[in-house]
Amino acid sequence: MSAHSRTSDSKQRLACSELEDKVSDVRQSVFSGSAQNFLEKMLPYYYVALTVKTRIIAITNQKGGEGKTTTAINLAFGLAKRGKKTLLVDMDPQANTTGLFVNPDALDVSLYNVFSQSRPLADAIVETGEKNLYLAPSKITLAEVESMGQNVDAPYILRDALQGVSGYDFIIIDCPPSLSIFTINALVAATHVVVPAQAEKFSIDGMTGLQTTINSIKRRINPDLEVAGAVVTQIKAKTVLTKTILPVVSQFFRVFDSTISAGVAIGESHLARKSIFDYAPESKQAKEYSDFLEELLSELKA
Repeated sequence: MSAHSRTSDSKQRLACSELEDKVSDVRQSVFSGSAQNFLEKMLPYYYVALTVKTRIIAITNQKGGEGKTTTAINLAFGLAKRGKKTLLVDMDPQANTTGLFVNPDALDVSLYNVFSQSRPLADAIVETGEKNLYLAPSKITLAEVESMGQNVDAPYILRDALQGVSGYDFIIIDCPPSLSIFTINALVAATHVVVPAQAEKFSIDGMTGLQTTINSIKRRINPDLEVAGAVVTQIKAKTVLTKTILPVVSQFFRVFDSTISAGVAIGESHLARKSIFDYAPESKQAKEYSDFLEELLSELKA
């Protein structure tokens, strides 16, 4: 994390702290007739408070094997290592993200309880052992939620649950490989979407459906939802297929300049239950994920 980033974050937090301290002055200012002067003094603090809004990023693609979980995990670790307090939300009943940190079967409280019993999300959040990184875990029982029947509030469960937690700079949501109620919840709650995609023909086939779903949710429920872009994963450089697929992906979503190469380091890091930054910090994939993170932060102006 650069000195500039640390200074910027420090200034923002200090400004927000000062804002909280000054709220108690409202009544005195209004009743003393100095409301106008008070508001003029407070404008800079309101501006800073708005700029430190939590970014909620849904990592989604309805096709499996595209690198969603890998991207979510390494994005969350990368943010935490840059001093950003980050919550990683595992919305996939397969619980692969959760399994990197804890045994899902040993959990007393998980997202299943949040969705089925309206438990506060804070009850489910666990520490990961990585500074600044926390996990809202999943387990296989989450799949039962889809068979319980849906009510009118079903798409809003995660959004409402996230409103009960605070203090995070980023929330990263790992979505299941389908346009299920869990993916819908993620898109309703999110401020941004990142779409991991392989440079393969079959990766393109589901993009029309995903684009339609995102546009529908943006139009009807979450007008602030933005697609940050697609990140191409498991790329094989200089192949004809790669050169052919990239322009096609860009017809659906903006494509990040940073790409993630195919290689054994990613798979090995999963087996070691580590991020690529911790398992193979000098690897090509570690540098590529770092480059992708910097590009994403620049895109989000974070």
